[in-house]
Amino acid sequence: MGNKWGLAAAQLATVAFLMMAGVLAPPARGDMLAIPLTTASGHGLAAGLIAVGAIPVGKGQLEGALVVRGDRDRLAWPMLARGVLLLAAPDFLCAGKEGRA
Repeated sequence: MGNKWGLAAAQLATVAFLMMAGVLAPPARGDMLAIPLTTASGHGLAAGLIAVGAIPVGKGQLEGALVVRGDRDRLAWPMLARGVLLLAAPDFLCAGKEGRA
């Protein structure tokens, strides 16, 4: 009986994870949220993003995060190597309409 509930919980957790990944996965092109994972990766973040082709458009709700517009394929690996996570830029993670271009 315990295995049955454990399997159901694992399936529900997997579905929840996949749904969140779908919501927060950065788009191929468009607005993305760049979140520095360490204080060191946050230093010069805007300049680093611009260097790989991103256009900063506003601040994020999280400390040090920036909303940028760009191409995921150009941005993802250089930013991840630097310690910056790229996510989709939903309004609840961004500064709001007045903070974005």
